[in-house]
Parts: sequence; C-alpha cells; structure tokens
Amino acid sequence: MRRHLAVAFAMCISNPIHAQSIELPDIGDPSQQYLGPSDELRIGQAIIAKARDRDLIMDDPLATEYLEALGNRIAINSNGATNPFHFFWVKDGTLNAFALPGGFIGVNIGLMLATKNESELAGVVAHEIAHVAQHHITRSYADQQSMSVPMMAAMLAGMAVAAASGSSGGQLGQAVAAGSIAMGAQRQISFTRAAEQEADRIGSDLLKRAGYDPNGLTSFFSRLENLTGAAAQIPEFLRSHPLVINRMADTQARTDTKSTRRSAGDEALYRLIRERLRVLASDNAPQLVRDYEARLASGGNDADRYGYALALARSNHLDAAAAEIARLRRSSSDSLPLRLEEASISLTRGETSAAWEQFETARRLYPSDYTLAIIYGEALITRGDPRLAASLLDNQLRRHSDRPELFELYARASERKGDVAGKYLAMTEYYMLSGNLKAAAEQAEIGVRTGVGTPQQQAQLRARLTELKRLRGQQKSDTLLR
Repeated sequence: MRRHLAVAFAMCISNPIHAQSIELPDIGDPSQQYLGPSDELRIGQAIIAKARDRDLIMDDPLATEYLEALGNRIAINSNGATNPFHFFWVKDGTLNAFALPGGFIGVNIGLMLATKNESELAGVVAHEIAHVAQHHITRSYADQQSMSVPMMAAMLAGMAVAAASGSSGGQLGQAVAAGSIAMGAQRQISFTRAAEQEADRIGSDLLKRAGYDPNGLTSFFSRLENLTGAAAQIPEFLRSHPLVINRMADTQARTDTKSTRRSAGDEALYRLIRERLRVLASDNAPQLVRDYEARLASGGNDADRYGYALALARSNHLDAAAAEIARLRRSSSDSLPLRLEEASISLTRGETSAAWEQFETARRLYPSDYTLAIIYGEALITRGDPRLAASLLDNQLRRHSDRPELFELYARASERKGDVAGKYLAMTEYYMLSGNLKAAAEQAEIGVRTGVGTPQQQAQLRARLTELKRLRGQQKSDTLLR
C-alpha cells in the first residue's frame, strides 16, 4: 500500500518575473470544515519544533536561504495555499521530500545530492507546493466527518511520519512519532493516483510560469528509474506514487517538447549549495577531502573546489582551505558564499581584524542580504560587537518578521549588549512563530514581572502578554468545542 503524504517531484524553476497566479481547479475544499489555516499552522509548527529538538533540520543560513528563495519563486505563481510557505532541509540521506500542514515543505539532503541541475530540484519543490495549494493533505481526511480536530491533527502528524520516513523509518518520522502529536502515527495514508497526477500537472504549470522548461521532471524520473534497478530497491519516494514510467509519459504528454528555457536560473549557486550540503551532511571530512582531490585531479569544476575548501576547513586544514577560497575568488566565480567562507576561515584562524574587514567588504557589496546578516551577526555576537549585530539583525527583522531563527539570534545579541527587555521581547516572538504559545507567554510574563527595559518596551511586553492569553484561551476553547 502506498504510504506517503505529499512527497514527490514535478518540474523546474527560477525567476520571479511572472507573478501571475495560476487558477487552480475549483473542486471545493471540504477539508476546511474540519481544519482551518490556524489549525494546520499549529500542526506544522509542532512537527518542526520536535524535529529541531532532535537536530534533524539543517540550519545552515546559506543553504536554507537558497531553498527558501527557490521555493518562493515557484510559489509566487500558485494560488490556494492558506499559509505562507516555509522550506527547509532535512538531515537525511534518503531520496525524499514532503509537505506538512501549514505550508512547511522539507527536502532531504539525499534528494538534493541525487539531482543533477536546478530544474530537477525545483521539480521536487513545485510538486510539493502543488500538494499544499490543493489541500491534498487535509482532503484525505475530509470524509471522516466524525474526527475531532485534535485527532485529525494526530492523524496528519502520522501522515508526516509516513512522508518523512520511507520504508526504513527516517529520523524525522521517528522524532514526530516520539511525541504526543503523533498518536496517530501508525495510521497510513494512500494518495490517489488522481491527486498525484494533479500535483504533477499543477507543478509543471507552476514551473513554466516561473520561466523554466518543465522537462527537468521527466529527466529526473528517467534517471531515478535507471538508478533504482530492481523493484525491491526502489526508494519509498517512488513506491508511494504512480509508476515512474507512467508519470514520465504523463508529464511528457503535457509538456511542449519545443519549449525552450526562458531563464537560466542560478545554476552556479545551485552547484555550490549542493556541494556545501554534501560536506555539511558528512561525518567523514577527511574522506571527503580525498574524494574531492580525486575529482579535481580528473578535471573537476569550481563547485568541486568549493566543496574541497569546505572539507579542508572541517578537517582543520585552515591554511589550505583559505588558499582554495582565494584561488576561487581570483577566478570569475567570485560570489557571496566565497566571501562569507573566506571571512569565516579568517575568524577561525584567529585573524579577527581581517575577518571583520572581509565581512564589512561583503556588506558594502550586499547591503541587504539576509544570509550575510545572519552569518556576520552570529560572528559579532560570539566574537565581536553585539551592538552592531543587533543593528544588522534589526534591519532584517523589518523585512523578515516571520522567521523564528532571526528573533532567536536577535535575542542573543540583545542579551550580550545588556538589553534584557529586548531579549524577552525577541524570545516571545521566537516562541510565537514556533507555535509554542505557552513558552511565549512565559517570556513576556517574566519581562513584565521584572519590570526591565524602557516604558515603551514594558508596554510592548504587556500588550504581547494580553494577546497571548487571548490566543491560548481561544485555542483551548476551540479544542473543547471540537
């Protein structure tokens, strides 16, 4: 029996130049009678929080921001999602991707490493976006009208387990099953062929609207079909969906074979991020060093050299790593990832003056870059000026007020510079965005009780505490009513 939720793939992606939404078929949405957007968001946040507790999410700013940007370039053309999308990498070597309630979409690092170009990766993401936009997750349980919202939440968590685990039981699935939210983890779900075909079709359309040739999907299907061999060895990612060969035919039938790619995307950045994830996911950096040396000896490319530099740095060969980054920067491939790695290596080597100069040079070139603010801010908090860190992060908070990790970092900067009220305010927002209203209320309450900060900060803390009490009361009331 097929046992996935919103796994799979579809087509390719890149530029946000076409903001026109795709009108999805209006086939009704009975699922919303039972689970509203706020319910879905709370379920997704709870699963993400448990995965973070188990250190199963790859929190690398460069890699995460790349995936966020790629996903949002596709999602901007979609219509039907009731929550903003959030994209994240999962520390799992298997071929898998999945959607959670609330618009959270995860991609296993193993799947990224199996792709050959950005269009293949984008196909995976587009398919998951289509599942979310069409509410396939909650619709699967819409006919179970007697199910309460808490029970449906548990059942959806079970779906997430199936999606994330595969036949061998992946770590993310285990993490969800370990908590009370996964009381329904043993219940399995089978997506209908119609749902998968719909996600393939809509995903293909999304990618074409984003300016990409959707043939990347069929190429990925074809290559995976060749790689998997015997049926017993086919990944769960494929077994839980219609036969690959059938999906290839369906996709090819919908695709104009004469279409051309209108936008090249950022293949160079894709290749750097793929090698970065390869290194970050490895527990044997010395072996990676040898692997990269072999690849470079037989030709290699700039992405291989970047991976080689990262592997050298992780193996504590800092001088050699710095030399490789400098070599890359002298070539035509100079970019923000290289500049950030150069500064980080300088900081690790104890060359703080050089590191701050390199970070500042990067900031002049990329004044509004989110990744730079996070990495530079982290360095300033731990080794430099927390006031400058707070200033950098404050600028980002005005533009990215929905990112919990940004508030957590800002709280640390506030504490380091002696702004205790600022720390409580930031941690209140962090827990709210993470779906933990109880912890958020505790932070606001401590801030109010201790009376720290300016009158304005105290007013903000009291207002937040009042709002949180209202939300928690409403949450309890909704649960009882249902």
